Amino acid sequence: MDAATIGLAADWIAEARIGGRSVGELPRELRPATEDEGYAIQRLVRARLGARGLGRPIGWKVGATTAPMQKLLNLAGPAAGAVLASAEKHSPAALRFADYRRIGIECEVCVKLKSPLPAGGAKVDRAAAAAAVGAVLPAMEIVDNRYGDFAAIGAPTIIADDVFHAAIVLGAEAGDWRTLDLAACEGTTSANGEVKLEGKGADVLGHPFESLAWLANLLASRGERIEAGQLVMTGSLPLPYWANPGETVEINITGLGSVTARLG
Repeated sequence: MDAATIGLAADWIAEARIGGRSVGELPRELRPATEDEGYAIQRLVRARLGARGLGRPIGWKVGATTAPMQKLLNLAGPAAGAVLASAEKHSPAALRFADYRRIGIECEVCVKLKSPLPAGGAKVDRAAAAAAVGAVLPAMEIVDNRYGDFAAIGAPTIIADDVFHAAIVLGAEAGDWRTLDLAACEGTTSANGEVKLEGKGADVLGHPFESLAWLANLLASRGERIEAGQLVMTGSLPLPYWANPGETVEINITGLGSVTARLG
């Protein structure tokens, strides 16, 4: 894709997001063919959404951190998207079900950085990622299937559209997270008090900080970085739970706490 086509694709996706239209209707001539093209479009989508009042970037999300999701999306590894200020909500949250096309609930470990990543030119590993973390908190990512048959639409287009991202609901910062084995922490997603899905921190690339390191290295390869104070949603412990109207949904991560949202 040339620069003009990338710009047109970004315009189309941004307007679809604002207007609540299906990104699955993106014209074929505007669909990216590679992950690199997808990320190039995503960067412009972020700017266009910000210019339309959705706020500055406050962080990032990492998706497709499990083998089943990677297989479904035909990805060799994870994928990342941006989180804008308008997406941030706090538990207990009240969400309008009608504001989404098909709402999914993800149970995630969220981190807040005290220093930027990468800080220099070296490749970021888990230890370097952990050293940059200032806070850890339980969080719910609200994802939205804006694509219909998302396996058919293709991973590059989903990357261009921030990998299903719609919102985040944050819990309280955990005071003793350094004493926790985040890989062993168990996460559950419940609806109306009934557990629907379960997972562990190890299901997120082996450890949530591995996800953070992966993101830092991806951004470095694209001339960007995670800034101090930004949030990173490291990936869902279980698969997404596709919710129903009227449900109260909750995620719980042992040692970190819980987050709730009402879908009205």
